[in-house]
Amino acid sequence: MIEGIENIRAIAWDFNGVLNTAGDSWRAALRAELGLDPEAFEQAVFKRNRRALQIGEDDILDRLEAFVAESGFEGNAEDILEVLLEQDNAPDRELLLMIAQLDRAGVAQVMATNCDARRARFLAVEGGWAERFDAIFASGEMGVAKPDAGFFQRIEEAMSLAPEEFLLIDDRERNIDAADTRGWQVWHYQSGGAMALAQALMPLLLRAEE
Repeated sequence: MIEGIENIRAIAWDFNGVLNTAGDSWRAALRAELGLDPEAFEQAVFKRNRRALQIGEDDILDRLEAFVAESGFEGNAEDILEVLLEQDNAPDRELLLMIAQLDRAGVAQVMATNCDARRARFLAVEGGWAERFDAIFASGEMGVAKPDAGFFQRIEEAMSLAPEEFLLIDDRERNIDAADTRGWQVWHYQSGGAMALAQALMPLLLRAEE
């Protein structure tokens, strides 16, 4: 059971490691569909100052265009971006059902994720996540990323709720610790942990049956 669950008015869901089960499937897709070495690609595109991508200082498309120019890849940057975006969105079906039930129970729900702005827009529209949530908070659009306190503050201000009225569901311990320090309720999600989460959220889930 989550202490203080009766005070929770909004749930903030992390994407990677919680809602998204894609893992590293993009690696195999880059190799199979585009003939790229995923290790070399990751080193060139993501390993250099990843935070600049996360908080919107760098545009992923600019990095991909630089990679194409330097690597001699015969396709274009848009081809690579399309594969990355489509592969890195595999919703956990059990959690989708839970989200729908919480929605019927009248609990506000948002996505709170560290990702670049282009990916955030893809997830919202093509991925269909904007239809499931009250809002999507992405670091690339906000200019601040978890675990910075400012990330959580921005969500509080946007939702007009106090810290203790939020529950963060996240797989990263540093994010959980940061939210807990700020006064949020937290749930450290473990891979395949939908059942344990459902049991913890049961008082909220049961509202949908009332």
